[in-house]
Amino acid sequence: MAKRRKQGEGTLRLRKDGRWEGRIVIGYDDKGLPITKNVTAKTKTECAEKLEALKEKYGNLTEKINLEMPFGEWIDFWYQTYCGTAPR
Repeated sequence: MAKRRKQGEGTLRLRKDGRWEGRIVIGYDDKGLPITKNVTAKTKTECAEKLEALKEKYGNLTEKINLEMPFGEWIDFWYQTYCGTAPR
């Protein structure tokens, strides 16, 4: 049985053409559908390294939110991230 990856780590799979593909969700569009980015490589290890680089490039939104964040800061972060503009 394949090892299950944690949420937010992306997916790795072997394609029919023999190459490995890695995918990660970087956000969601206005309709709520996921926006994904992918990488391909000849080996699984190389693909995992490329996927990690992709995650670093786009960042992880959950890392910017912590449990001790005051509600005002959280709502500002949410508004800027999902509405695309800064509050007035």
